[in-house]
Amino acid sequence: MHVICTAGHVDHGKSTLVEALTGMHPDRLAEEREREMTIDLGFAWLTLPEIGEIGIIDVPGHRDFIGNMLAGVGAVAAALLVVAADEGIMPQTEEHLAILDLLHIENGVVALAKTDLAESPEWVQLVADEVAQRLAGTSLAGARVVPLSALTGEGMPELGQALLECLRAQPGRPDMGKPRLSVDRVFTVAGFGTVVTGTLLEGSLSVGDEVEILPAGHRARIRGLQTHRTSLEMAAPGTRVAINMTGVGKDDLHRGAVVARPGSLQATRRVDVSFRLLSGEHNSIPLRHNEQVKLFVGSAEEMARVRGLSARKLRPGETGWLQLELSRPVAALKGDRFILRRPSPRATVGGGVIVDVHPPRRHRLQDAEVLRRMQTLAQGSPYEILLQALDAGGMLPLREAVAASGLDDAQAREALSRLISAGELLVFGEAALKLTPRGNVLVLNRGRYDLLLRQVRGLLAAHHRANPLRAGMPREELKSRLGLPARAFNALTKHCTGAGDLAESGVSLHLPEHRVEFDDRQKRGVEALLARFWDDAHNTPSRKEAVAAVGEDVLAALLERGTLLAVSPEVLFLAETYAGMEAQIKAQIRAAGSVTVAGVRDLFGTSRKYALALLEHMDQQRTTVRKGDERVLR
Repeated sequence: MHVICTAGHVDHGKSTLVEALTGMHPDRLAEEREREMTIDLGFAWLTLPEIGEIGIIDVPGHRDFIGNMLAGVGAVAAALLVVAADEGIMPQTEEHLAILDLLHIENGVVALAKTDLAESPEWVQLVADEVAQRLAGTSLAGARVVPLSALTGEGMPELGQALLECLRAQPGRPDMGKPRLSVDRVFTVAGFGTVVTGTLLEGSLSVGDEVEILPAGHRARIRGLQTHRTSLEMAAPGTRVAINMTGVGKDDLHRGAVVARPGSLQATRRVDVSFRLLSGEHNSIPLRHNEQVKLFVGSAEEMARVRGLSARKLRPGETGWLQLELSRPVAALKGDRFILRRPSPRATVGGGVIVDVHPPRRHRLQDAEVLRRMQTLAQGSPYEILLQALDAGGMLPLREAVAASGLDDAQAREALSRLISAGELLVFGEAALKLTPRGNVLVLNRGRYDLLLRQVRGLLAAHHRANPLRAGMPREELKSRLGLPARAFNALTKHCTGAGDLAESGVSLHLPEHRVEFDDRQKRGVEALLARFWDDAHNTPSRKEAVAAVGEDVLAALLERGTLLAVSPEVLFLAETYAGMEAQIKAQIRAAGSVTVAGVRDLFGTSRKYALALLEHMDQQRTTVRKGDERVLR
């Protein structure tokens, strides 16, 4: 799923356009309807061919509500920038565009709205040219500009096609096995309890999962998941999702909190960042050491104090290194993008990227060692570079991961050592201490392994629910469902069974807790059927008769358990009967040198059908071999 956001000046028609696209008015609050102005985030969705459902976050355009706007744009795949054709680019258009650029939102479409109110087609073209020129040099450079009117419907099909083309080229959000959701709305539903909403990143969440809410540290369990009013068992990365949780109340949560797996994230009150100060009409005031600002990261908004590291003062248009001391903790990760705004007069001053989310101490101004370290962190340490290569490649030979990372052997050894000591690397088939960067051993990072294990257990759980009398899912079927090469699949399942996460039963795999159990009616049917096998052990009921007696599923369970053995599609024997017959035939061959079908028929007082099926099965098992009309031992 893709999630996009609107952007643009107040009263330029964002909400009206969203309603025309989706059939849903995004304004939720009565005050918004009365004032005909979006105050808080609104939500709607539509379906596009080839892509499926697209979530839309409608943000406020008024400068008084930029904080609410920032809560909605941090996790989107693209932006829908709305510019009214009768007015052109306005102050909040400029500020929203600057924010999109600072957040590196590189995909989008411009809706040139309200063309029905423009003076003439020539005026519309003039505004379109102005917009295209203004986008040059920003992250939305080259975005398609679509003239339209949400009221008349003119241009709406073209807008849909432009969104389709924009999103079709976007890869899906990767599942890194480390889910987190930055909360943008909290409410309660009668009979269900506390619900939060947001866009899920970097991992999937399932019903029943335990989660931690940061920065408070509350623990909760997921009771239900929904996206666009549809219930889910599992929410994938990139999904706009509502989470119903037990164990926490509405008062325990707030916008800006982060839902994550327990222990996967730590809150912080200090971050080191790379920062760019806006210039020109956006900002003409330097940013000074010790200045107080507002930090916006994810959906969180917190006061922060600036500590200049590369200089005591940054002039408009300059970039530099800062340390931000926060008034309250936030949950963030290295690589997260952020925005800084001045609290008074309220204005966006710049933004950048977090390079260290847990700096060990306050840094001194222009400390050369600190600045070198931050430069390295911004580019990525060998550990981070190799971890990223492992994230992208899944399970693969170590030499391929090292080659993809571009690290030399010394850097790779350093990164491997850190990965192993941090428990982030799983090695299949070889001791971790013997690893060499050019080795062919299969490796997988911990997050990817946890993801694969969850996927395997989910597939097997679904199989057990649908087939409660089957021992498990055939290995080949599971391999096909996972889409893994044979070597990777075999290594994964061997590791999982060795760790006790999976169990094997013949050619099938199942969850360790899965047990095949017959109900009372089935037990009575099985007892009656097996009695018939005991009564005439060498002239047994056919498969068709067995199915009629107990059903296909119960018969399959008896065969998987090894109670019965199918020597041909139609001929079944008790397993112990077959073992005794096989032993007698082998003894007969040893005594006489060979045996015939007729001889086996007479030996057991059965018919040719049973004797032939028995000998052909022994041939298939490579116990006997046919020579003319006779069988001899191999």
